[in-house]
Amino acid sequence: MEDILKLDQVSKKFGRQTVLKDVSLTIHRGDIYGLIGRNGAGKTTILKTIIRLIQPTHGTITLFGVSKGSAYIHQLSRTGSIIESPVAVDQLTARQNLIYYSKIHGVVDPSAVDETLKFVGLNATGKKKFKNFSLGMKQKMGLAIALLNKPDFLILDEPINGLDPIAIVEFRELLLKLNQTQQMTILISSHILEELYQLATRFGILNNGTIVKEITKQEFEQQSREFIKLEVDNPDLATNVLRQLGCQNFKVINDHLINIYQLDISNAKITEELINNHVQVITISREGLNLEQYFKQLIEGTGDEQHV
Repeated sequence: MEDILKLDQVSKKFGRQTVLKDVSLTIHRGDIYGLIGRNGAGKTTILKTIIRLIQPTHGTITLFGVSKGSAYIHQLSRTGSIIESPVAVDQLTARQNLIYYSKIHGVVDPSAVDETLKFVGLNATGKKKFKNFSLGMKQKMGLAIALLNKPDFLILDEPINGLDPIAIVEFRELLLKLNQTQQMTILISSHILEELYQLATRFGILNNGTIVKEITKQEFEQQSREFIKLEVDNPDLATNVLRQLGCQNFKVINDHLINIYQLDISNAKITEELINNHVQVITISREGLNLEQYFKQLIEGTGDEQHV
């Protein structure tokens, strides 16, 4: 599997403040990689180091197999990005902005402007100036500028922040279309985890300037699957009862807690058999983690060990 981007022990200090500490992550071709972290965790700093808006204090960043000098800068031409907020000229229309940026980026394809406007849905904005665009339209404008050079790798910093629900859905569909029809690799940072879950194929979880976990969507769904949380006074006796019920897929978490992953036995039946065998049931409930809960547990130090 080809690596598009690899960060190896990347750190960044501003004076005495350490913003990134030994960050390592890998993005493969075709990934939609969701970078998750609280505001101030270092997400934007990572993105800025990738596109060389700032230099890392130490560590190595490898882009398309290149990590140094002018060769790295050349590979950046295969990358499009929106960092912090879309940058466009207020007094220009959507089409005028794209013509302006196509000249800056050396885009020579005469059809690129109209094709890009149509793709992001801004081809009917006419003479309306960028300063009068809605927030959703401005985000689409930023995406259009990033897509002008038909990049292989797209980097987006909080692109749906502040958008209304309809605009969020439209933006998500555009990104999925880019990934699925053009095989574009995408790195997207966000703190809106419910929406990021619908997009990303892999996640990197950032806390206090450090990547604490990388996980695929499939691995997350396996770890966060629904289970029965059973709290009893005697787990040893309870596990014997569970086996008698034909339940084999469970895990004893501590002196009172058992997680049961076999869901074809009802809570009522489990409770009945446990009571009949003199096991006190303290609580029994069906549980499951969404991405936000998983993230919260992980950065608070409780991890995911109870759900594996």
